Amino acid sequence: MSGAALLGAGVLPAALGQSAAAAGTTPSAFFPSAKDAVFLSGELAVLDPINRRAGLRIDCAPRENKRESSGPLHYFAMVPTGEIWFHGAPATFQDIPPGTHVQGYFIPAPASSETRIAPPPSDLADLVPSQNHALLIEDDVSFARRVGFQWRVLSVLKDTSKLRVEPVGTTGTEGPSGPLTLDFDLATRVWEKGALVSMDHVKEGALVRLNFARGINWTDHEFGTDDLWLDEQSFSQAREAQERRNVRYHRVRWLPGIVESVEPFDYGGGQVTIALVGGVAQQLLDDLRKDQNERIAVASAEPTLRTWRHRGDRVFGKLRRWEDAKPFLGFSGVRLHLKFTELLDHFRPGNAVRVKAESWLFISNTPEERVKSLEDRSASRTLRLPEQVVDDSSPSPSGVK
Repeated sequence: MSGAALLGAGVLPAALGQSAAAAGTTPSAFFPSAKDAVFLSGELAVLDPINRRAGLRIDCAPRENKRESSGPLHYFAMVPTGEIWFHGAPATFQDIPPGTHVQGYFIPAPASSETRIAPPPSDLADLVPSQNHALLIEDDVSFARRVGFQWRVLSVLKDTSKLRVEPVGTTGTEGPSGPLTLDFDLATRVWEKGALVSMDHVKEGALVRLNFARGINWTDHEFGTDDLWLDEQSFSQAREAQERRNVRYHRVRWLPGIVESVEPFDYGGGQVTIALVGGVAQQLLDDLRKDQNERIAVASAEPTLRTWRHRGDRVFGKLRRWEDAKPFLGFSGVRLHLKFTELLDHFRPGNAVRVKAESWLFISNTPEERVKSLEDRSASRTLRLPEQVVDDSSPSPSGVK
């Protein structure tokens, strides 16, 4: 990758950074602006999948000795509208193994954020960006597929276990700027025609898709490789498997959305406009679209997208209008205008919700994923991961309810 990618100096591409206004929809203050986001890449060293948080070991540029010797992890949280992609399909942190190399776009903590992330030690603060909330996280193959490039194999050196590759296609400002030498070993998975094969099947001149891994000399901007897909059949198989996992995940936990506006009625109840969050499998939106003339269940959610007992504390809304709009980062392109006979106090602009299609079964979520008490909610709003020290004596942060 380019030096800008390694050091996090990039700016979100226009294709991802378009505002709601640019997309031809009504602008919403609840989708953070991406125009000033920075690009960061590195290895997901620590994961908190339930609260959508992680610790990123930022890629080390050549001869960046301080980061190599004592660089702290860059802990971050996903914004409620943040998207995660793995193997070219929508994902959650539950799908991504620790150690996966990713890249993403990061912003400072939003003013309404209830996530407290402790700062790094003062002597290492220059190594950790202030942008600690992610708009987008994607593995290498998802990034390359979105931007528009593949890798051409230049050489396979089996005696030294080195693979020489170069990007072919549109790499963008944050993509790789030239050839790379990658390490491969017995853990490298090579896929052809949907099956695992040996490195003998990797030929010079072939176009492949790949994911990085930590290389032997990762501190000198050298990577290994975890997966090589030699044909579209193999990659499509991986992508479709990931999309099925995403469908299963959200059919249990429901689709995330953001309350954009509330119009109370004089006689009780009211109309609520909900924008569905992006980064979900298309099949889920199709499920909801098929049932748009039926009742739609909506449950309160935290900024982490966790719910309480959503199967029981949901309310039902009648769809007044289904709005299709041009999607942008964080927004699926679907707005629901729902009529409720009673309004939950949680229905306030900016708050997160979960939305269920009528055809999905009511399934209880697992206990560790539910918010079980006010104390549990308070604890979940504070990042508690290795190397983090949080002052519990400080007052609880204010923000959305």
